[in-house]
Amino acid sequence: MTDFLVWGGGGHGKVVADLVRAAGHRLAGFVDRDPAKRGKVVEPGGATVVADEDELLDAIRRAAPLPAGAGAVALAVGDNAQRARCLAALGDTPCPPLVHPTATVSPSATLGRGTVVFPRVVVNAAARVGEAVIVNTAAVVEHDCVVGHGAHLSPMSSLCGNVHVGHRGWIGAGATVVPGVRIGDDARVGAGAVAVRDVPEGATVAGVPARPLVRTSNDQPT
Repeated sequence: MTDFLVWGGGGHGKVVADLVRAAGHRLAGFVDRDPAKRGKVVEPGGATVVADEDELLDAIRRAAPLPAGAGAVALAVGDNAQRARCLAALGDTPCPPLVHPTATVSPSATLGRGTVVFPRVVVNAAARVGEAVIVNTAAVVEHDCVVGHGAHLSPMSSLCGNVHVGHRGWIGAGATVVPGVRIGDDARVGAGAVAVRDVPEGATVAGVPARPLVRTSNDQPT
């Protein structure tokens, strides 16, 4: 059993705190970028913000003990790029993957540092999930998939066999990516979409079948 700091005091921090406890660990408290939130309760009746980001990073730079006597950090930053930067800033600080006990992860699958796997997820044989990835509630990662660092697989999304999701990619809630399709770095697949062909780096697709979003003159997606 390890005492964890949860880095991120927003809504995602609440569910990561639940994951920490479900995985058999203790919650030492939250870290938030806003110093004014110190002492604020994040969960109803639960833990508080015990440090801000600067305090955490200063302790890491000085090789000092982590705030609140914690032994590890769990990432709870929703933005993909920022979450990846947070992991890099931790250096060698322990930040192991966390798996909910109701999730199913194949013995031949791999999970990277800082990754969180939520309830009822399935990660099947030979799948490779990178660092700082969110595999959200009831998502499916089928055999031989590769999920890049900092990606987010939203609730009930499905990656069929041999799908590749690039670094910081986002697969929306209930979306499906059919076998063999590649989703580029920083690409986004909208909620409920079905991606039947490759999605280029940085592109956003939506619909069934998924197509690139058309942008109007004021650059707002339609």
